[in-house]
Amino acid sequence: MSHTFRARNQVLGGSRRATLPGQPPLRNDRVDREPPRASTPTGPLVRDRLRHFRRPPAPPIHEAEATVIEFGKFHGHTLGQIAAFEPSYIDWVAGTVSHDPDLVLAARVVQADLDRRGVARRTHVSAERRGRSA
Repeated sequence: MSHTFRARNQVLGGSRRATLPGQPPLRNDRVDREPPRASTPTGPLVRDRLRHFRRPPAPPIHEAEATVIEFGKFHGHTLGQIAAFEPSYIDWVAGTVSHDPDLVLAARVVQADLDRRGVARRTHVSAERRGRSA
């Protein structure tokens, strides 16, 4: 029985690695492979979907303030009116709304104007900080 014993991980046959019949030999000289990627498997955080896409220019402040909100509690009001009595809502629109890119761009222009003028806005405390679960 000792003549059938082989140690673990011992190479079968000689020193060359045997391939299975019918399969081509392994090639180590492949040059068409993609180079190793970084540790972010999802890719970069900012990604443009179209190849030569250019974001539209930001509207001037008077056009941005004339943009009308068509949803929510300020339905029918312009961004300029909302900035006058609830400037923190402009921050919410600029950071949360995703269905209307023109509105978001206009809200960011108004937000930058509020920042430039030094208008104080209240910060909203999240539900976790208040001790409630969302």
